[in-house]
Amino acid sequence: MALRSFLGWLEKENITLHDGLEIVENQDAGIFVRSICDEFIPLAQTVASIPKSSILSVRTCALAEHISFVPYGHGATLSLALALYSEMLRGSESAWHPYLQSLPPTTVPIARLWCDPHAFPDDADAREAARWIHGTEIQRELQDEDGSPLVDEIRAFYKSDVQPLLDSAGLSASLHGFLHAYSLVCSRAFLVDAYHGLSMVPVADAFNHTHENHVQMASDFHVCPVCGALHECPHDKDEFSPSPALDTPLARPQSSTDVDTVDMVTVRPVPPHSEVFNTYGAALGNASLLARYGFALDAANDTDVVTFGWPGSGILVDSDEDMVAFRMVHREALRATRDVIRGSALLFAPHEDEREARWLMVNGDGQVSLGLFIWAVWSALMEGPQTGMEGLPDPDLNVALLQLLPRAAKALRQIEAAREEEGDVHELEIADDLACQLLEGAAEALASLCRTRASGMGKKGYRGAGTVVLTKLLDNLPAEQPKTKLALEYLLAERALLEACAVGWEDIRDQLSGDSMGGDESDMEP
Repeated sequence: MALRSFLGWLEKENITLHDGLEIVENQDAGIFVRSICDEFIPLAQTVASIPKSSILSVRTCALAEHISFVPYGHGATLSLALALYSEMLRGSESAWHPYLQSLPPTTVPIARLWCDPHAFPDDADAREAARWIHGTEIQRELQDEDGSPLVDEIRAFYKSDVQPLLDSAGLSASLHGFLHAYSLVCSRAFLVDAYHGLSMVPVADAFNHTHENHVQMASDFHVCPVCGALHECPHDKDEFSPSPALDTPLARPQSSTDVDTVDMVTVRPVPPHSEVFNTYGAALGNASLLARYGFALDAANDTDVVTFGWPGSGILVDSDEDMVAFRMVHREALRATRDVIRGSALLFAPHEDEREARWLMVNGDGQVSLGLFIWAVWSALMEGPQTGMEGLPDPDLNVALLQLLPRAAKALRQIEAAREEEGDVHELEIADDLACQLLEGAAEALASLCRTRASGMGKKGYRGAGTVVLTKLLDNLPAEQPKTKLALEYLLAERALLEACAVGWEDIRDQLSGDSMGGDESDMEP
């Protein structure tokens, strides 16, 4: 009945779906989109078109004038959750009632809310799952940049904004109901344009996620931020041109029509009689998927990474000055070492435009980012004194670091090349003794970092427990604990990634320790 009402509402709102697609309701998976064609739907086809007048945003809800517009970040999520919740409480009086009836009727099991009993009352599984994600990348998703839990911010927003506004509007609010709305926003909202910002987009949110997606959203982001006009309007004289946030939708070619729409466009052919998938983000790993959407991909996720530089990660940049210095060193080191480390099994160089949050990381192949390698070499440099280190003429460690990094990277590549040729690495002669000393110290620092991080993850009492123990726990979990199962599976996967990385660097450390690999005596000056 809810689906039939929703489909009728779509027709009334002039929301169109490709003739070869249908929206299907599944008791377990909710609604989703599938192809009913006998042939492929080709590339670059618009398969759904939603007028922006039909989307639910802070700008369009009934209480719009009372809700602050926040363009991006967690504040945008909170504001939209309030807008959505207000419409849910209005029931059949809401202009989006049939659409709202099609949404999950209970709180989406996002990991952000596992620890909150108001989100999942009497749910021991949620509380147990929350214990197992301690110290993992999921923890990073549950806190702000200062390490404060997001749930604290959510509760504070409910007390200061949600409850007073909804009480004044004669709507009966509860924290549990607001958390339900919050979970829907986290798992289904899209960034639409400069006017609407984060929004609920009917039909677009019915396409499930995969990295090998068939469709992607297309929307004209650059609309008037004051009135939402796509074409020229009186506010153009204000000469206000907002900058798009990260991860904005695809730009769609300008249309002569006055109707501004959000479109779902094919980015690869859609196979006959199959589900049609969108992507919620090409770089999203399972930590992000669990925290924001409440599910994880079954297959090995190549986008899974382990990052550092946040509270609880094992490394923390102390000040803005340190970050400025690190940016400078990273930028110069990238230029000096990119060619040297190309092809390394242990080290990789990110793109220059890679977000800073991913500079300190281990990727899905167990490789260390250049930024993390810089940290490790710097740690080795600071550990001194070492043979020759006291003779460094330049007191500026950043300058010394930039001079030494390419040498340490070259030594690493020489060892890796000898391995690849199946030669005796112990007979390898590397003339640069100082580079070898620094590489040995850096390898020890990286291995120790990975093992320390892994040993601090998981439920108290099981941190540092062996894989066999954790696997047995996972295998014996009852079916009534799906959240704990997801948490344990993720924990084991992240530990395996850190283990692989640690083993690789321990191997380098062990090969460099003991008898010197150096050949002729080298100049110790960096």
